[in-house]
Amino acid sequence: MDEILSVKNLKKYFIKKGFTGSDKEVTRVADDISFSIKNAETFVLAGESGSGKTTIARLILRALEPDSGTISFDGQEITNQKDHLEKIRLGCQMVHQDPYASINPRMTILDIVKEPLEIHNVGNKQERNRLALQALSQVKLEPVEDIASKYPHMLSGGQRQRVAIARAIVTNPKLVIADEPVSMLDVSVRIGILELIKELQEKHGISFLYITHDLSTARYIGHRIAILYLGKIVETGPINEVLSSPHHPYTQALLDSISDPDPENLHKEKKIRVNEPLDIDVYQGCRFRARCPYAIDKCKQEPELEKVSEDSQVACFVKIN
Repeated sequence: MDEILSVKNLKKYFIKKGFTGSDKEVTRVADDISFSIKNAETFVLAGESGSGKTTIARLILRALEPDSGTISFDGQEITNQKDHLEKIRLGCQMVHQDPYASINPRMTILDIVKEPLEIHNVGNKQERNRLALQALSQVKLEPVEDIASKYPHMLSGGQRQRVAIARAIVTNPKLVIADEPVSMLDVSVRIGILELIKELQEKHGISFLYITHDLSTARYIGHRIAILYLGKIVETGPINEVLSSPHHPYTQALLDSISDPDPENLHKEKKIRVNEPLDIDVYQGCRFRARCPYAIDKCKQEPELEKVSEDSQVACFVKIN
C-alpha cells in the first residue's frame, strides 16, 4: 500500500512566560514525532490526556504551524506551504470528540453536512444537496429526508456523531482524523460507530488516523499503533503485536487500566504498578522514568526507538517483555 500521510521529525513546543517575562515554562507537546499512514489503513495514536494527540492532529491539518519537521499528504509536502492548504483540508477531514459541540445548533442537518462542499465550491446547490443526502444515507441515518430537515437538538448523541462523520466523508476525503470519536457516547452505541468507520473504510478506501486513550477500541479498529507519552512516541508497530506483547512499561500500564467486566478480576494484581511521579525534569532522559517502577540510572539518558521485531519499535532501555 502507498502512503497517504507521512510525518517526519515533527516538533511543536509551547512556551509560557512568567509574570516578569523572564521565567519560561516549555511544554513539548510534539517532540520529534515520525509516523506514516498507508492507503485504506487505520493508524492509531494512543495515550493518556495531555500526551499531545490532538495537537498532532491540528498540526497535520495546519490549524497549528510546527516548529520543525515535515508533513507530506498524498505524496506532496504541505509543511509551510499555504498554496496546498485547500488540498489538505479537502482531502483530509476531521471527526471531533464531542458531537454536541462540533456541529452548529442553529443549522439544519442538511446544511451542516453540505457546509464543506460550499466552502470548497463543489458543484451547484442541487449537486451539494444530493451529495449531502447521499452522505447521510451512507452513515445510516434514515429516513434521510426527515433527518436532513431536523436540527441537532432533535438527535441523540450517537446520531449527532453520525452527522459529524457524514460531514467528514461528503467531500470524498482520502484521510479522516477521528479524535476520540466514541469516548463521549454511551457504551451501547459505540460499537455501531466503530462498525460504521470500518464499513466506510472497506467501501471507500478511506485511511483513518484514530486518536484514543482506550486500547480496547484501538485493538478492534486499528491496523498499526503508536503509543504517545508526553509528546514522545515510546512504542509503535502492528496493533496486535504491540498490545499482545508490549515492551514499554507505559504500554503495559495503559493495558492494565482497561476495565475488566469479570468481577473476579477486580482485585487482580496489575503487571505494572505506576509509581508516584518523581520531582524531576521530565524532559531529561526517558519521559516515563518519573513514574516507572523499572527505571535505572541509564534512563537518565533519552532512549531512541529501536527495533524489537521486523515491524515494531520501542524506546526503552529495560524492555519488559
